[in-house]
Amino acid sequence: MKKTIIIILSAMLAFSATAFAGPKKKAEIKEVTFIVHLHCENCVNKVKENISFEKGVKDLKVSLEEQTVALKYDAAKTSEETLKAAIEKLGYPVSGKAECGCGHDHGKPAHNHHGHSH
Repeated sequence: MKKTIIIILSAMLAFSATAFAGPKKKAEIKEVTFIVHLHCENCVNKVKENISFEKGVKDLKVSLEEQTVALKYDAAKTSEETLKAAIEKLGYPVSGKAECGCGHDHGKPAHNHHGHSH
């Protein structure tokens, strides 16, 4: 009998805690495409491997050819500024945002010559 009462009280407590928590806030998914100076496929892989694990990142596309990093993220968990800083922390300068978010050429240098070794 005591076990039954304890189970019932536990269930009521758990239910009341979720009832007072209110409705879950729906994620606000935003998109941004940064113009990033990437040198090679190793750079692309480094960005993919690290930025995909940043809090709030939902989708990530990195283009060596277009020199872009396109992100979809939960605005409640991160921001453009935080994501930009995370890319720059990896050693890749962000020179701006692609205005249309399409990931296409926006006047970036076409060459990929760089000074690091492979």
